[in-house]
Amino acid sequence: SPTCNAGDLTAPKHFSPTTTTTMASRTKTGLMETPRSKPSPPPPRLTKSSVTKSDGSSPSSVHSTRLSLDRSPQSVNSKPSPDRRTARVPTPPEKSQSRLGKGSELQAQLKQIQEDLRKANEQIAVLKKDKAKALDDLKGFEKLNKEVNEKLKEALAAAQESSEIEAVHNEKDISWKKEVESVRSQHALDISALLSTTEELHRVQQELAMTADAKNKALSHAEEATKIAEMQAKKVEVLSSELSQLKALVSSEEQKKATEGDEVVSKLRSEIEMLRGELENVSVLENKVKDQEECIEQLHVDLEAAKIVESCANSLAAELKNELEKQVEESNKLKTSASESLDLAMKQLGENSHALHEAELDNAALKEKIESMVMTIARQEEDLQESQRQVCTLKQETSMLEKLVESVKADLATAQEEALENEKTTTSHIQNLLNEKTELATELESCRKEEEETKKAMESLTSELQEVSVEAREAKERLLTCQAELEHCGTQIESLKLAAKETNEKYERMLEDARNEIESLKISLGKSQDEIVSSKTEWELRELHLMACVKKSEDETFSLQGELSKVEDLLNLKENEVKAAKEEEANTKRKLEELEEELKDMQERVGEAKAESVKVKESLLEKENELENAAADNKKLGDELSKINESL
Repeated sequence: SPTCNAGDLTAPKHFSPTTTTTMASRTKTGLMETPRSKPSPPPPRLTKSSVTKSDGSSPSSVHSTRLSLDRSPQSVNSKPSPDRRTARVPTPPEKSQSRLGKGSELQAQLKQIQEDLRKANEQIAVLKKDKAKALDDLKGFEKLNKEVNEKLKEALAAAQESSEIEAVHNEKDISWKKEVESVRSQHALDISALLSTTEELHRVQQELAMTADAKNKALSHAEEATKIAEMQAKKVEVLSSELSQLKALVSSEEQKKATEGDEVVSKLRSEIEMLRGELENVSVLENKVKDQEECIEQLHVDLEAAKIVESCANSLAAELKNELEKQVEESNKLKTSASESLDLAMKQLGENSHALHEAELDNAALKEKIESMVMTIARQEEDLQESQRQVCTLKQETSMLEKLVESVKADLATAQEEALENEKTTTSHIQNLLNEKTELATELESCRKEEEETKKAMESLTSELQEVSVEAREAKERLLTCQAELEHCGTQIESLKLAAKETNEKYERMLEDARNEIESLKISLGKSQDEIVSSKTEWELRELHLMACVKKSEDETFSLQGELSKVEDLLNLKENEVKAAKEEEANTKRKLEELEEELKDMQERVGEAKAESVKVKESLLEKENELENAAADNKKLGDELSKINESL
């Protein structure tokens, strides 16, 4: 009957010869019973040995039947009808005599069946141990999931620090999510393995029920008992083969986990190398900024040199004025030399006016370049503001994603707790598993639904993270455009340096021309002095001729005075032009100062980027330590799994 099944499951070690004899006597008495409605013929008398054995073991049989009934009331309620009908069928006397003759054979068969049941119970205990180990492995995987989630939180916190590093952290988040998906797939595989073990336990329980039915049938049909024992032996072999397959699967899963861990470590190392490359790029940008600062300092030096050149030119102009006045005083004596010197001065003035016009054109070009630089800097500031806004939106989205991940984790924790509670109830109440199959099936379906919901949530999270990564890439592209604009600004600054150098060269050429003209004037003065000495000798001879020429000279002096007034007007115009050039230079200085302030702001931003790079380095060191810890944990897990395989 099913009651014997429950009793054998709970206490397989309490079998003894007395219990076997009681079971045999019970079967004999049960077989010889007849229904109340149909009286059966009295059975033939047995031998004294059989009677004494049955009488001596009758109280123990009654006690065993009571125990079996107390141990499994549900099984009795579940299957009462077929066994009672088969027990109440009237047995012919010939069959009863044959069964009494084969009592000893049945007892031997029962002993063999009991030994098979003990072996099955031992296998069940081994399976329970395997199940406990699998639960421990699941707890370890849950811890790993928690660690991975903590790492994700740290990565998100680090992503909020700067816009440049957010793209890298988003890539890391994608890799972490891949790792989480791999861990979850492993978790799903472990759950499937647990389900397979539970199914095997159900199969074993069904087989035990079949063995119990075989016991009852062996009491009624002794010939079929041997066949059932052979079937049980075959099933035990099948179970052993399945256990070997499970061991092979466990070893393959361990190898897969080890390979996946190595792949994760290699991916993280490659990401660390990428981050180091980006840090090197940041250092290169810092060097470029330093070079630009040096160029600006050189521009300041060039401007100071230009100021010195302008002061020298003004002093030379004053000296030229004084010399021209002296020459005008001496022009009354030296008309020919004065006319030549005036022609030379007019030529020099024309050249100076042309040079001033070129300088004005250069200043206008510089103004246009400075305005373009101001426009580009304003655009860069607008792009930076837009990138900061996008960073704020990304931070908000990441916080929302963290909340969703926490909710999904809570759902997973509740589902796992429910699964653990269900497993505990199954281990503590193995007798009630037959009635609780439907409940377990419903719970498994609910768990599967919850897992599907979590999978959908994770897919939505992955899609949102992909969107975030796309936005981060756009931000990176904008930063690259900003860097390109900065490089363009550097090229413009270099062009300005070249223009300043060209202007300095032009001023130097003008100074050299002025010096050459002064030297030519000095030579002409020396010649005039020689001519004066020669003229003194001839003066006495030409006094009469000079008296006639005085009138002509007076007319010529009037004309020379008019020309001198024109020259003075031209000099005044040149002075006004020089003043305008000075004002333009002051404006350029102001604009350069503004550019210097903007460059200082850029330097401050570079300093902030340096600080952020230092933080990134620290986070990289922390992550390397975490990787080492994870590698050590993986080694520990591999050792534990190898120990588990050895124990299996």
